[in-house]
Amino acid sequence: MRRGSDGWTPVSWRRGAVVLGLLGVIAIAGHRVERARPIAFVGGQVMTMDGESRVVEALLVRRGRIDALGTREAILARRPFGTRVIELDGATLLPGFIDAHGHFPVSGLAVASVDLAPPPLGEVGDVATLLARIGDAAEEAPGEGWLLGFNYDNTALADGRHPTRDALDRVSGGHPVYLRHGSGHMGVANSRALAALGIEEADVAVVGGVLGRDAAGRLDGLLQERSAPSLARLLRDLPLHTLPKILFHARDEYLAAGMTTVQSGGANARLAAALRWSARLGLLPHRVVIWPLHAAHGASARTPSTPSTPSTANDDGIRRARIGSDPSVVEGPLKLLADGSPQGLTAWLSRPYDAAAGLPAGDAGFPAMPVETLHAHIAHHHAAGQRLAIHANGDAAIEAIIDGVARAQLAHPRDDPRHVLVHAQTIRRDQLARLGALGLTPSFFVGHTFYWGDWHRQRGLGAERARTISPTGWARELGVRYTLHADTPVTPMDPMQLLWSATERLTASGYLLGPEQRVSRLDALRALTIDAAWQSELEAVLGSLEVGKLADLVVLSGDPLSAPDVRELHVTGAWIGGIERYRRAGAGS
Repeated sequence: MRRGSDGWTPVSWRRGAVVLGLLGVIAIAGHRVERARPIAFVGGQVMTMDGESRVVEALLVRRGRIDALGTREAILARRPFGTRVIELDGATLLPGFIDAHGHFPVSGLAVASVDLAPPPLGEVGDVATLLARIGDAAEEAPGEGWLLGFNYDNTALADGRHPTRDALDRVSGGHPVYLRHGSGHMGVANSRALAALGIEEADVAVVGGVLGRDAAGRLDGLLQERSAPSLARLLRDLPLHTLPKILFHARDEYLAAGMTTVQSGGANARLAAALRWSARLGLLPHRVVIWPLHAAHGASARTPSTPSTPSTANDDGIRRARIGSDPSVVEGPLKLLADGSPQGLTAWLSRPYDAAAGLPAGDAGFPAMPVETLHAHIAHHHAAGQRLAIHANGDAAIEAIIDGVARAQLAHPRDDPRHVLVHAQTIRRDQLARLGALGLTPSFFVGHTFYWGDWHRQRGLGAERARTISPTGWARELGVRYTLHADTPVTPMDPMQLLWSATERLTASGYLLGPEQRVSRLDALRALTIDAAWQSELEAVLGSLEVGKLADLVVLSGDPLSAPDVRELHVTGAWIGGIERYRRAGAGS
């Protein structure tokens, strides 16, 4: 049968839908009894993350919501018949962590691709090891289907370079091969993959994209920014049976990290629909915030010419885009890209990259679209009442966004637009000072300090600019509310690593990068909970432990404020809407 426009036959999709439906019925039935049972948490500390950051002894959950907080005696006296009592044994109860920005469920691709992560996350430390892994996978892979590599990073390889098209050809065993860079902004294709993607030798890169070429001018396989294939394009060629595995792997990974609200940033219409159906069928217990991909960057749930009106809140305070009452699916802001990545040297800076980066003199990166086009998009959607989440790493791109929002606010004032500035990696202090009055809120990719801090100071940005990447210290001083994110799968979903990076700012080599930008652990925890809920306009129902809010909770094995190394703490349990969704092996009841 001829394939449909999405790359799968209608018969295959129907068969997959039946499987998902049956799994959904089982999942829903399994949780029906537990849903109504009240729970009392006692015997530890309950960090509320409310306006005063109160810490109490105990908490009671009824009907999926927080019913009371107080002393152990008061909560036990208040509990109704049949309450499950959970002894924390000195552990810490917190609001469930909220993913301020990521790409759920893309990390699940780990089950359908070759792991190419470098140290400290993996073992691929040079190009030779990378090629050996691809060669071994090619020998084991049946037929001549696609072979995907995941999370390689040239900046962390001893060679400091990308693999090439020719090198991949030699080990591919006839497979089309594409290696997706850890940044998500580029990758390398072999000759068969280039042909399958429709990229020919004489092609010219699209605006905002880069086609890498060797010294002779021949395509070397490197595809950057808008020239790189989208994840939707790559997923299209995977066997259908791997798609549920991808979802379930990501689901379990996020639950183990204590992430009770996940985000799919830049989702196209198909992915958004898949997430909604997965939630409806009970296959996805999390609350999901979907940022639809703006049409300027590919298929989207909406186009610039037909913006939606702002969603209105229902009785739960969650937008009407949700499916059911628990779990919830929430439509967030439209996702746009203003530039690229600092790892790929495509972030748009006001000053050139450091000479050690090896770029032509004066190269400062480039915008993802003309500034006037970016401003037109901002003005259009702002006037329509829509929220925007705009990716920008370089300070020149950030300046363009700030100017665009300022013009839009002048033409169509809004009290609280709450547009999100995503990553804001090299934002300057003067730029941060302008954000609050414009209704812009930053989300910092603070893990850059650890994973790429050494590379930024030694090669990409130079020591001066590197020390102020993800400047949470400035944000705190200026009273700018911010969040922290891992941009998963770019870095692993690990809230304790984010907490550690924001408070320690140590690079992988142990270098202290910008000590003045460190914040307290309490500030960082708020950025992962109540401030993340606020940035997603969910603060009325999530993000803190207060009476009436939804009972999305996590238990940490120790005290995140006093533990010598917070990275050694782990999540022992997670509840969403009062239902236990994760328990660490060996944890008590």
